[in-house]
Amino acid sequence: MQLKFTVCWLYILVIAVVIWCLTNTSTIRDWYILATYNPPYSIQDLANKDTMTPYARKLFYVNEPKLESKSNFTKNCPNVSSQAYVVGCYHTGDQGIFILNVKNFSLKGIVQVTAAYEMLHAVYARLNKVERSKIDSEMWSFYKNHVNSKQINSQMTSYAATEPDEQTDELFSVLGTEVSNLPPILVAQYKLYFRNRSKIVAMYNDYQASFTSRLAQIKSDDNILSSLKDQIQGTDNQISSLLRLINTASKSLDNEKSSGNYTAYNFGVPKFNSMVNKYNSLVTLVSTEISRYNNLVSDRNSLALQEHQLAKAITSIPNHKLPK
Repeated sequence: MQLKFTVCWLYILVIAVVIWCLTNTSTIRDWYILATYNPPYSIQDLANKDTMTPYARKLFYVNEPKLESKSNFTKNCPNVSSQAYVVGCYHTGDQGIFILNVKNFSLKGIVQVTAAYEMLHAVYARLNKVERSKIDSEMWSFYKNHVNSKQINSQMTSYAATEPDEQTDELFSVLGTEVSNLPPILVAQYKLYFRNRSKIVAMYNDYQASFTSRLAQIKSDDNILSSLKDQIQGTDNQISSLLRLINTASKSLDNEKSSGNYTAYNFGVPKFNSMVNKYNSLVTLVSTEISRYNNLVSDRNSLALQEHQLAKAITSIPNHKLPK
């Protein structure tokens, strides 16, 4: 009788274990991956610099994140082929996080921010319906009423066109890594994943400034160059007009002198000399303007080259032609 009772309980226990396994497949999968995955130093460093909490680090490692070259990144993230400046991707179902290994020093921090951004996709995927409903409502309300960043608005417009079904998921990552001041509900939510989220936003702002400051200066230089070009053209027109007057006056003086009319000749010399002096001043002025124009062109082109190199550093498509 005792044996039958024991077998019965063993049978119940086996069934309970099977049911638990079937309803906790993600937990078992997480345990197995974390037990067998040994994150390289570069990945641990990303988690540390992003101040990931234990839960966030767990989801990050479950996706076995990889820092990739451009060629490997494009292979692992084929859906970014139409978006040249995507530097990270998350495969739905915790099937991997891939990050473009950007090495340009002026873009220091972009890899860390991207790691945090993609990890938040893994977080969002695990929110239950109640959590999502609460967070989604708060995010969209805040975004529509308080976010005035051209960069972020451009991002969200791009997602609306390329990933219309993933806009809320993307907004969760955008707000978590790119916006400093958030409402209390969102602040509390992101504290579950980062011990110091402000460090991530600061890194984002720093590398964005590498682009925005250069682009703003290039735009300013272009405006100045346009104005200088008009000035040079105006000065050159004055020189041409004055030169014609000088040539006419010179012939007139020569005629007066050759005909022996020295009174008229002497009367005309001061006016002629005044025109010559003005001509020489204008020549000096236009030379200065041209020199300034050429120097500014050199500085402007140097900035444009730097901006081009920054863009090239985050171009995920090998041999992609950047706009000039």
